[in-house]
Amino acid sequence: MKKLLFPLVALLCAACSPQVYNMYLEVRQPSNSGIDLSRKTMAIVTMETPDSLFNRQSASSMAKVLENDYYGGEQLIGLYRIPAADTVSLEQMHNLVMDTEYDVIFVLNSVLGETQPDSRIPINTSLGVYDSMGQEDKVHRFRGSAFITSAADADNIGARVATRFLSNWKTETFSLYYFDDFSQSQWEKGLTHAINNEYSKAIDVWMELAKAGPDLKTAAASYNIAMAFYLMEDVWMAQRWLDKADSLENLGLSAGLHTRINAYLQK
Repeated sequence: MKKLLFPLVALLCAACSPQVYNMYLEVRQPSNSGIDLSRKTMAIVTMETPDSLFNRQSASSMAKVLENDYYGGEQLIGLYRIPAADTVSLEQMHNLVMDTEYDVIFVLNSVLGETQPDSRIPINTSLGVYDSMGQEDKVHRFRGSAFITSAADADNIGARVATRFLSNWKTETFSLYYFDDFSQSQWEKGLTHAINNEYSKAIDVWMELAKAGPDLKTAAASYNIAMAFYLMEDVWMAQRWLDKADSLENLGLSAGLHTRINAYLQK
């Protein structure tokens, strides 16, 4: 009988120890412009010039491309017009943020040249970008030139300008705790919700598990709740639940989530 004791104890300990489930998710990164547009509202402003019709069409096309990337296609980017000017100053950008109440302002202006003998039309495009949520209080300026065949190419110009600001993506690992105890299928239920991006439902399950105890399971459930809030971009609630987990147990995954939360808060 003694030979059976060790395997039985090992099995019981495994059931009491938290297991780690890794989720692999695509995480949005800053665009090639270096400007991070995630979680921010945007507006595109054009100038009232002889080419204002072309500019408005370009801005509309640019907005659609950015909306597809950042807002799932919802039409949430504001379109505005201002009087013509050679450039837009930082003070003017501040005023546009105040007037429009958007986080990021793009000022787009293209100037069409004379039609060439080969029917091509030269175009010079300037773009000023101000990110009121960014770390630098400055106007980022971009310039480009091209040839078009007709004013109908405005859509292509707007789309090409937008590509510089599209998200880059990186696969990251997000870890959750569960207990391999078949009598407690709630852990599996919480994981299933998280895997399906149903974080609110997962939180509901883990909150019930956090009430049940003991401390190790309460801590593991609290950590999972913190991770779910982090994935929902509610870092304040994530920090609160992670602190609760830390107060109960020294969980191995806790430090990594603290690092992520701190990095998020420093953006």
